[in-house]
Amino acid sequence: MLDPQRHSFVITFLFVVDTLFIHVKGDDLSPVQEPEMKYAGIGIGVGLFLSVCFIAIKLYMIKRHMLDNEQSEDSMRANIRSFEVESRT
Repeated sequence: MLDPQRHSFVITFLFVVDTLFIHVKGDDLSPVQEPEMKYAGIGIGVGLFLSVCFIAIKLYMIKRHMLDNEQSEDSMRANIRSFEVESRT
């Protein structure tokens, strides 16, 4: 048989599932509320703003990384000299 702890879990689970179904199906007696368009617009605006900021930061980081790793003239001269020394031997 079910122990009391498991029995209370099953009852609680069924209550939560029943409550969710009532809210999903709309059988509740409270009036149906339509989502307001201004809140949807605010959410879309905030999401777009955060997306643009994220993309801008990523592009800046990529550009900075490429400039930091770019070979300078001194390092290219050193590579040419080492290549010339290796080819002479």
